[in-house]
Amino acid sequence: MFDFVDRNKKVVQIVLGLVILTFMFWGIQSYRSGGANNVASVNGQNIGATEFDNALKQQQERLRESLGKNADPALFDSPGFKLAVLERMVQQKLFLSEADRAGIAVTDVQLVAAIQAVPAFQKDGVFSNERYEALLRSQGLTPVRFESEVRQDLARQQLLGVVAENGFVSNVSATQFLKIINQQRVVSQAIFTPNQYLANQKVEPGEIEKYYQSHLDEFKVPEQVKVDYLVFSPDALQPQMQVGEAEAKQYYDAHSAEFTVPEERDASHILITVAKDAPEAQVEAAKAKAEKILAELKQSPGKFAELAKQYSQDPGSASNGGDLGFFKRGMMVKPFDDAVFSMKPGEISDLVRSDFGFHIIKLDAVKPGKTRSFSEARDEIIQEVRKHEAGKKFSESADNFSNMVYEQSASLKAASDAFKLPIQTSGWMDESGANATFPVNKKLLQEIFSDDAMKKKRNTEAIEVSPNVLVSARVVDMKPAFTRPLGDVSADIRNKLIQQKASDMALQQGKTKLAQLQSGKDAGIAWQAEVNVSRRDSQGLSGEVMAAVFKADVMKLPVYVGVANAQGYSIVRISRLVDAPEPAKPQLMAVAGQMNRALSQEELSDYYMGLKARAKISVNRQLISAKPAE
Repeated sequence: MFDFVDRNKKVVQIVLGLVILTFMFWGIQSYRSGGANNVASVNGQNIGATEFDNALKQQQERLRESLGKNADPALFDSPGFKLAVLERMVQQKLFLSEADRAGIAVTDVQLVAAIQAVPAFQKDGVFSNERYEALLRSQGLTPVRFESEVRQDLARQQLLGVVAENGFVSNVSATQFLKIINQQRVVSQAIFTPNQYLANQKVEPGEIEKYYQSHLDEFKVPEQVKVDYLVFSPDALQPQMQVGEAEAKQYYDAHSAEFTVPEERDASHILITVAKDAPEAQVEAAKAKAEKILAELKQSPGKFAELAKQYSQDPGSASNGGDLGFFKRGMMVKPFDDAVFSMKPGEISDLVRSDFGFHIIKLDAVKPGKTRSFSEARDEIIQEVRKHEAGKKFSESADNFSNMVYEQSASLKAASDAFKLPIQTSGWMDESGANATFPVNKKLLQEIFSDDAMKKKRNTEAIEVSPNVLVSARVVDMKPAFTRPLGDVSADIRNKLIQQKASDMALQQGKTKLAQLQSGKDAGIAWQAEVNVSRRDSQGLSGEVMAAVFKADVMKLPVYVGVANAQGYSIVRISRLVDAPEPAKPQLMAVAGQMNRALSQEELSDYYMGLKARAKISVNRQLISAKPAE
């Protein structure tokens, strides 16, 4: 699917985000067993195996693009990932059915307008049918299928827009929320750390042995292996790629635009804001104000920076005298861009209207464009061509590499010789892979510690450990699991017991002092300097301490609270409160907007859960477990 609404309609993005974690609302057992020929059925509407496989592949591609080298191929085969994709499809079926039931229809006019508004289908800001059809072909879609899917997505959007509108937070609620968030509590802290009590701790030999015998699992060393391995990737192939001078020159001639540094311009501006769709009276008022400033500038051009600081309503540049720095053509909104790139250095423009308001622009400097010569770009070109050729060879040879390490599984030498890759040897590693010295993932580790590799001494399959990186390994040595003897670990146990006793002492002392303070006694504590903390600003206090501070009853001050944490035991004195000021209108509007969005999301979540609770959904678990069709 082309994911039209995902990329163009925010309401649906919110809803889809609600269920991407499949088991947040329902687990595997929520699905009833399905029929043999379909992956799932939703109120009698089937989701076929081909439809599901296509959706699965598309989601995999999106994740590969967004995660890059961090994408784990093992994730894509997991039941959880497949169920997340399936739930999204189930969700779409339910929303579409409900839209149909509610009589929501998308007219041809609405459909055309929505498609023509997609930037990817436009050329120079105008819808291009040629680009539209080309992009659909690249996605394997026909216009008829795509337009049907967009029509469905728009119907779902209309439905969900109505549901989301039910969420509303008043300014009063937003004000109360801000006052709570911004209220400050003046606190001071005393920390009892284990280090304060380490010197007084003693451990008897019998304690060490007792700990050892009761914690044998801590001292078990898992089975370990050493492996020979090959890494097959574009990076590994790059040194083999030879690039001649003629080939590099040919690339330079064919990609001359890549070596051209475009002209840049440094400009300053004074902005008088007015919304694009503001009433005519507001527009005229803003224009009159801008014209007054422009008239003053014509009399005194040297006062531009001074007037920008005084009048400009652009918060990002006003304090800098309106300076925007250097920028290339196309980086600013079009009216602004057109004006700047038609001016001469030192020139001040007439009023320029954009969607943001009225601009007065001063061109400060011009940095001319430049084309780098072949000799300047030669090394970069050779590296780029080498990288391209290595990627091409990788794509052409990946299957051959995989087949060779599998078919000639008694040794990695054949693949090493054929692809000119060095056989490398790892250090000792266990099944967790935490101490692996080469690229691994869960799937490769499972292969290494399988019977085929461990007992039969065969090469592992070529596993994709990250995008375009294949690794095949061969076990060359093994160490069985064993338990470290007491003599080897007694010193570690002694240190651990001393640390534990010191921690217990810190906790005991802290609690004793807290009880004295809470009973009104002087505990003789040396407090750290007071700090003002709020729910937004911890001033370096730990999360546990902050939670205790803001849970405390502050009706009668001072109040003392105690917290056991990683540092030991903290006693915190809350001495007074500082009420938050009345929030500024922009802040209030922003927070009210955030709260409205959160409430709308909750409404959508509840709505979806209600639809699902009433739906009849069945899933074929065998098809979910199977790999997608190639």
